[in-house]
Amino acid sequence: MQTELRFWKSVEELRADSQAPAGSGRDCFAGQRAQTGPPPTATRRDFLTLAGFSVAAAAISVCSRGRVQKAIPFANQPEELTPGVANWYATTCGGCTSGCSLLVKTRDGRPIKVEGNSESSLFGTGTCAVGQATVLSLYDDARLKGPVWHGQPTSWAEVDARIEERLAAAMAGHKRVALLTRTVSGPATRKLIREWSSRPGFEHVTYDPVSYTALREATRASFGVDAIPHYRFAVANVIVGIEADFLGTWLSPVEFTRDYASRRRPESGTLMSRHIQFESGVSLTGSNADIRAAIAPSQQGLVALGLLRRIARKHGATGVPDSSEASLDRRALDAAAEDLWRNRGESLVVCGAHDVPTQMLVHATNALLGNIGRTIDVDHPSLQKQGDDGEVMRLIEDMSRGNLDVLIVYGVNPAYDYPDPDRFTAAMERVPLTVSFADRLDETAARAHAVCPDHHFLEAWGDAEPVTSFYSLAQPTIAPLFDTRAAQESLLKWLGHSPDFYTYLHGFWQETLYPKQDRYATFDDFWDHSLHDGVFVLPPRTVSEHQFVGDWSEAAASVVREHAEAAAEGSPGHYEVHLYETVGLRDGAHANNPWLQELPDPVTKVTWGNYAAIAPTVASRLGIDSGDVVAIEKGPIRVEVPVHVQPGQSANTISLAVGYGRTRVGRVGQGVGENVYPLAHVIAGTRRYFRTGVKMTRTGRLEPLAATQTHHSMEGRTIVKQTTLAAFVESLSSRHETQPELPTLWAERPSSEHRWGMAVDLSACTGCSACVTACQAENNVPVVGRDEVRRGREMHWIRIDRYYTGSEDNPDTVVQPMMCQHCNNAPCEPVCPVLATVHSSDGLNQQVYNRCVGTRYCENNCPYKVRRFNWFEYARNDRFDFNMNSPLGTMVLNPDVTVRSRGVMEKCSLCVQRIQAGKLEAERDGRPVADGDIKTACQQACPADAIVFGDLADPNSRVTRLSRSQRRYGVLEELGTRPGVTYLAKVKNV
Repeated sequence: MQTELRFWKSVEELRADSQAPAGSGRDCFAGQRAQTGPPPTATRRDFLTLAGFSVAAAAISVCSRGRVQKAIPFANQPEELTPGVANWYATTCGGCTSGCSLLVKTRDGRPIKVEGNSESSLFGTGTCAVGQATVLSLYDDARLKGPVWHGQPTSWAEVDARIEERLAAAMAGHKRVALLTRTVSGPATRKLIREWSSRPGFEHVTYDPVSYTALREATRASFGVDAIPHYRFAVANVIVGIEADFLGTWLSPVEFTRDYASRRRPESGTLMSRHIQFESGVSLTGSNADIRAAIAPSQQGLVALGLLRRIARKHGATGVPDSSEASLDRRALDAAAEDLWRNRGESLVVCGAHDVPTQMLVHATNALLGNIGRTIDVDHPSLQKQGDDGEVMRLIEDMSRGNLDVLIVYGVNPAYDYPDPDRFTAAMERVPLTVSFADRLDETAARAHAVCPDHHFLEAWGDAEPVTSFYSLAQPTIAPLFDTRAAQESLLKWLGHSPDFYTYLHGFWQETLYPKQDRYATFDDFWDHSLHDGVFVLPPRTVSEHQFVGDWSEAAASVVREHAEAAAEGSPGHYEVHLYETVGLRDGAHANNPWLQELPDPVTKVTWGNYAAIAPTVASRLGIDSGDVVAIEKGPIRVEVPVHVQPGQSANTISLAVGYGRTRVGRVGQGVGENVYPLAHVIAGTRRYFRTGVKMTRTGRLEPLAATQTHHSMEGRTIVKQTTLAAFVESLSSRHETQPELPTLWAERPSSEHRWGMAVDLSACTGCSACVTACQAENNVPVVGRDEVRRGREMHWIRIDRYYTGSEDNPDTVVQPMMCQHCNNAPCEPVCPVLATVHSSDGLNQQVYNRCVGTRYCENNCPYKVRRFNWFEYARNDRFDFNMNSPLGTMVLNPDVTVRSRGVMEKCSLCVQRIQAGKLEAERDGRPVADGDIKTACQQACPADAIVFGDLADPNSRVTRLSRSQRRYGVLEELGTRPGVTYLAKVKNV
């Protein structure tokens, strides 16, 4: 296979390598040295002095007593709870509107981990980084402890009396009451809102922080369906994306990643899909594409029009106007059109543009290709994004005119994320009564008269219908931690009903869903099985023919006009701004979650803040570099952010992440980054997330980015391997010879019953980083904060390395999960003077915490740079004021894993606690451990199924079969380390 490609991590590395003399190396400690200055000289006397102090300190520590913690036994032990044994509950994720099905692990009544629900045919066992982190949001100190009236704590009885009095007066006077909510995916909650809608003067308005109004309206105009189509990536041979980050943040990334990855393995037995992406910034999806073409944000419509014109010409259709394509990559457009046409009915075009005409052109293209009803399902549409920008604008206008008497805000924060927040807050002040269901005093709730805090979704009953006919239930996994109340119960109470949403939900399923199924004879059986499984799917409807009924000629003309206006607004020295969501923070609702703040962006590897991503050519022309602070200005709007030089970025385009710059969220997320939502604007009734004619100027300030990518240099050696599908197929016909293991001075280890190992498929891995957060949750990995990340001291046990190959203007990207390789001949083991790092009989490289004295010899001797040193006491330390410094936040800790102390080395253990639990369970059942019984946290969270753990001593295990694959290789195996982790080379379909 063709694997001899030159990979690089950053623009600086690429340019430095091209100028460096032969044999020159990189300083692995340059970043740390830049922070601390040159190391002081040390003498033998200094060493002996320090050694003496160390011995004395150790003796004193032996004599001193640690903090006493009391364990209080159960007076009456609950029947369903066994101390030390986990309980699992099926529920539905409330982290976003995707509505993924989850299993929640509780220990002694505390939810501590979430996993995907294998019973779900829609989402499978995978999760995303946000879903993994939602369990920490449950234990957020910033959550309100009870209801608030005019900024002061109050009782539920008092706040209910005041609100009910005002509502009664409004209804009696036929005045207007509005409920402003996020997309409500729960059918029972939607029914409750419909009951409110029957009251005179009531209206329900749906608002999404990041709007999908254009896609929904285009679907209605094109097919007569007022919803968003359900996309089926698993049956698409060719995928073309236009500014749609469907693997990262677009609509339902867990579902789409699962389907997408199922077609990216060349040995899977099905045709490997081909993916072409047109986009402005480098998204997670674009970094995985076989072909990626950089475009300006204003060119999204031209790309859609260019594809439609080519497909229509092949189809024999007429009426598609011509347009200039001088600034587009015509070769990429031609290749995309050819691939789409060859795979009619088995192709898919998706678009993230926020204007109706562009989305209509994409719908027309899919209709000409025969994809409707095959890769695009409009009979079972998605219900995940139902916001209506036009209704929101009309609501704000009515509020401004004083035409609204009561405003109830549920699950949204427009005072932060609306493009014109000042207009919204000014209008809000004119409403006599404003009520918020926010769980904290956020930017909107702080201005409300009453705040009636909602439960966290792990404390509440609920249901969801993310896609038509796919239902799931949510159940409480813990009693409410504070004096909060479910928003649905507040609505029931103010409607004059009993405030018991469980009964309401139970009755809705009995009246509405039970009659539609024929599997269970009684409702009790139906309810119990649905609650146990967490999901219920109605029989599929008959697929109907949906003809394209829109006017593509008018849509095309509108696209041409808008592009001409954008071109007229552009001028030398001006740029286009492209706003996007990050994989971690998404729209900013989870900004107070430290796990997500410290999660490195999969592409840029930056943590703790947003930045202006610009192309290397722009940076060179302006003489700026990563960390230089620039001012982005459009009219009266000005934001100042540091620069990140991003290879592959569209020229003259600045990419900025939303979700940062919160002013009222909690101590973790307060003031992190800049709020760039005001750079969005509303045109023709839809919100747009790009601007033209933007100025960028230097401020002269420097703000170093907290980036992780260059901390772990491997001295330029080949780490990742990539080949093409053609080269891989050719290699299959040639004789595959197994490479002999290198000779070693180590004695052969005695054979054992088990030899645990792992395989990672780089063709399937998208870099979504769910594994990083899952590992952090499972193994009590501490958060260290922005300053420590800048010093290279992040603590993640697994990281996602990102490599480029090719030119800096349009590189290919390869991502690689990197964790401890559990080498059979581990270089870290012989250098530890106290045997703190040792090899187990079943193939694990173990770290014994209470032996470790922190010499860090093992870290220096590890060629993979995967060991983490506790420079400080990260728990119960005010300097690191995150979840481990809060009694409430520590409730998320896994009791099966030790919390490490200062001066101790730590690293990936392959979830040894899960291995032991699996072995004990098999022993209790009187059977051997079966393949698949034990899954590591990273494997279980991966929606792409790219990580496989198992027993290498079992010749029939899946991990053993993968370790013999034609694509297999070991990272740095030429060093003779004999790693226990096998990688499968990435294959691109080009």
